Amino acid sequence: MRRFAILTLALMMLTSAALAQKANGSPTAAAINFYRALKEKRYVEGFRHSIYRDAIEGLSPAELKELEPDFASTFSAIPDKIEPKGEQITGDPATVFLQFDGVGEPQVVALIRVNGEWLVGDQESVAVIKAQGRAYFFNTRMLVNEDEAVEMLQRMVGAEIIYSSKFQGRNAPLAELIRLGGVPKDLENGESLGYRFTLTLSADQSTFFATAVPLAYARTGRLSFYADINGVRAQDLKGQPATAGSPVYQVKQ
Repeated sequence: MRRFAILTLALMMLTSAALAQKANGSPTAAAINFYRALKEKRYVEGFRHSIYRDAIEGLSPAELKELEPDFASTFSAIPDKIEPKGEQITGDPATVFLQFDGVGEPQVVALIRVNGEWLVGDQESVAVIKAQGRAYFFNTRMLVNEDEAVEMLQRMVGAEIIYSSKFQGRNAPLAELIRLGGVPKDLENGESLGYRFTLTLSADQSTFFATAVPLAYARTGRLSFYADINGVRAQDLKGQPATAGSPVYQVKQ
């Protein structure tokens, strides 16, 4: 009887371990581990639960340190509380539904199975990441910075147009636009979003133009920008300022 009880207990323990292993290897577990690690600033560990593992594992300690502020600002919004709301597996792709604390609708997370392991991400992105490797995060950062630099320049131009309409065609220096709230305060030293911004007025303040150049060419951005009342122009000038003769900026599709 005692031997039977011991055998039964052993079977129960094995079954429990198998169930735990299955749960840990599920798409839901992979998704939660991904977000939890990123929230806790364990970036390398977090990205290893995703298709971005090839991009993160190739980075040097110095490159990781350089990217940490971008990771922190991106992932700080992940809530502490994340609840699983279901998953759908259709072969190698899977979809997980996670309820983020403070968000109304469950978040839909795509995963794929690679060599028997569930990774956050989709098949379309795998080829892109493999092609770019360790450059992926820097390339992504540059694209984001360039888009945000364009938005900042458009905001500066818009603020000047409003100011000019109120002050008989006279334009304002950057400090005045910041004081009035037309331009964010974080542009006080001229640097933001991986770019250095300048605003130049004519002697009589009747005209203006603004420029934005990467703080570190090929690291924080590649395009240089020029903006005035006629719109935004952009050109890869290896970190040198763009001019009124640069090509018109084309919005990325």
